Amino acid sequence: MKRLALILLLGACTEQVTAPGVCPNFCPGGAIDIKDTIFTDVIERDSAFRGYLRADQADAMTVADIPGVVDSRAIFRLTFLDPRVTPTPGDTTTVPISVDSARLRVQIVRRDRNSANLRLNLYRLPSTVDSASTFAQLDPDFSGPVIDSVNISDLLARPPIGDTATVRIWGDTIRTDSAGHTLQIVRADSSLVLYFDLDTTQAPFVAADSGRLGWGVRVAADSLASAALGASGISFTDRDPLIRWFYHYPIPDTLAAPDSVVHTSSQRATSFDSFVFDPPHPPLDDNLTVGGAPSARSLLRVAMPAFLHDSFDVVRATVILVPVAAVVGARGDSFVVRARPVLTDLGAKSPISPAAAFYGGATIRIGSADTVRIELSDLIRAWALDTSATTAFMLDQLPEAASYTEIRFYSSRTPAFRPALHVTYVKRFPFGTP
Repeated sequence: MKRLALILLLGACTEQVTAPGVCPNFCPGGAIDIKDTIFTDVIERDSAFRGYLRADQADAMTVADIPGVVDSRAIFRLTFLDPRVTPTPGDTTTVPISVDSARLRVQIVRRDRNSANLRLNLYRLPSTVDSASTFAQLDPDFSGPVIDSVNISDLLARPPIGDTATVRIWGDTIRTDSAGHTLQIVRADSSLVLYFDLDTTQAPFVAADSGRLGWGVRVAADSLASAALGASGISFTDRDPLIRWFYHYPIPDTLAAPDSVVHTSSQRATSFDSFVFDPPHPPLDDNLTVGGAPSARSLLRVAMPAFLHDSFDVVRATVILVPVAAVVGARGDSFVVRARPVLTDLGAKSPISPAAAFYGGATIRIGSADTVRIELSDLIRAWALDTSATTAFMLDQLPEAASYTEIRFYSSRTPAFRPALHVTYVKRFPFGTP
């Protein structure tokens, strides 16, 4: 009898190694409860500020001619070239140089591929052109004679030059025209490098100015007249305009050699590059402005709901922004608006977190007034876990200050269209709770 009871007991407690647990003790009660809420009042004390980056600090110079919308022109000044050189090493005397010609290089970093007969027109500007120069001040110079003009669409349609010497020096992406223009396609980013060959009437070397020259570029096209030229900026290198002077100078007669002439060249970069446009930006108002030149940013402060810190996990979070109007500009002038957290709230001078690259952005399409949504899931999760964090973020433009384009969103001062935070969250599951 005892043996039978023992057998029955062993049979009831036999372990099934390959089977899942069936005991209720392994299945805690409760259910996953997902909430989806749009918080319309957690973004507060939002403000816009202008003046972060100037146009002469940007990575590009926008040129555009859109009637009734904007006229934007690139301007730059080239560094000096000493009008006298030392003919022989160690000599204490100098001789003047005689300039023969010049080659000007500009890089087209963005263009509308659907543009018809896209042309760049080159103008001479005063050698004193700088960041204080305005559209109105330079307009007479841009209304003067065109120094040179090149049809980019025509150059691109020409067959590449494939002779051995050209390929060895330039590569296999070179196109030229009868006017002496050379176009090189950069395979890495599809940008275009354009060279103007200029004689001494087009690019005169003035010894009193040490070769300092001011230049301006306007764009024209049968349609979609817009492009961007590379600038010295802060992010990229070797995209700004360059000039190479070709010149000669004499070596005076010595006991060792008779009079001779040296032909050489020297390259100079820009000491200033920027762009001017008309009409100017309207002044800041109660809305949240992002973009333009000088660039504008907007600071948004978030009052995090207390319950998100305690017993809820954030699944997804998105900031919702309503534009005041459609962004004006050329179709190719689309840009990105980024949301980047600040380390501490100092208003307009709030420093951006070094981890800002991990957070979200949204592409702004020209002519669209659609609601903008920017992903902030990682940022809101980080704030939910750290109650000491500064819960504020800055909206800025990418690329910044490289274009006249800007967007304005309704602020918290417009209750019907104020910024909102869309959060999906779930209550933490009570594992181990009977």
